[in-house]
Amino acid sequence: MSNTKVDPWNFESDYPSPDNSHTIVYSDLEEMAIGAPLNGQCFLEFPNGRSIKLGGWCGGPPVWEPNGSRVALPLWKRKIFVGTVQQLAIIDVDALEMKIYNKTFNVLDVQSFTENTIKGCNTPLNKCEPVNLDLSKEKVCKIVDLKCGLR
Repeated sequence: MSNTKVDPWNFESDYPSPDNSHTIVYSDLEEMAIGAPLNGQCFLEFPNGRSIKLGGWCGGPPVWEPNGSRVALPLWKRKIFVGTVQQLAIIDVDALEMKIYNKTFNVLDVQSFTENTIKGCNTPLNKCEPVNLDLSKEKVCKIVDLKCGLR
């Protein structure tokens, strides 16, 4: 990784919450294909050393809500007849649940997360299509209970 712009092609492996109570940690980061964005396994780590695996095909970088209670990150998914796309996941560290939203993106670059608003860019290297999502109006595809994954 370099110290240049942080985007889906170039991001670090550790992202502590603003209050330093939790950290999103990536492992085994690799390009999806030559020149493609990065993906890897992703974990939510707690100060007591425990962690929860969030998924094995996670993109980045993640963006924490300013109070540190939720974090947004893109997940890669293969869809029949469409190919590989990304969906937005919101992890609530207090409720220990992950909401995966229905809308798909080519490459999602999440840039800010305040209250229920996600701002970013879809396909940032080619043609940046602005993303402005009101989470209260977006359809949820799946809710994952993370409590059973705590180790």
